[in-house]
Amino acid sequence: KLHGVPTRIVPAQESVLRRFGNWAEFLTMAPFDELFALESKVPDAGGEASESGTAKDVVVRPRLVSSTQRARILTRAKMALQQRLHEEFSVWWREGKVPLPEYTARRVLWWDHKPPLPFELQIQSRSKDRVRIFDERFLYLQRIIKARRERRKAKAAEWTEERKKILQEREQKKKERQQKALEAVSGAKCGGLLGNLGYLLPDSKRRSL
Repeated sequence: KLHGVPTRIVPAQESVLRRFGNWAEFLTMAPFDELFALESKVPDAGGEASESGTAKDVVVRPRLVSSTQRARILTRAKMALQQRLHEEFSVWWREGKVPLPEYTARRVLWWDHKPPLPFELQIQSRSKDRVRIFDERFLYLQRIIKARRERRKAKAAEWTEERKKILQEREQKKKERQQKALEAVSGAKCGGLLGNLGYLLPDSKRRSL
């Protein structure tokens, strides 16, 4: 049970094999690696032997986490899978094609974000019955506001670049952690990690884990 909510056993072998290729890739993916640890173990004398020597089996060991941590990890896992699925289905329509000219690329953005009118044209729409035609105080305040917006824009651009580097470093650490976990069980047999669930699937979809 998870926070008082009853759970059920769902055969996911077909989904895992189609999505990740094998169980080792699935269990070493962040944040699932915070719930499970993979280790290679030499089977008993009755086990199968490979051409290069004794075959190794993969042992899945659960990590000790609290119920709150488990709920948070599963929530992050759900968000990661949703983000991965969204990125696969959100392919840019110009991917792999010749880049558009600069003017045409700006026109494409107008579908979602129309550029504002120049300031000289905006002030012409002000009512001349309520404001003066030439107001020095208004123009001075607008110059201050424009300079402040430019500073904020420059600061936001710097933070965007810094955030990209942080995300890249975080993704690189995840890949290194997954690669390290896979190296520990490289060459081992990854079949039947969750037992024999083939009887729950149709005959046409049964395959070895």
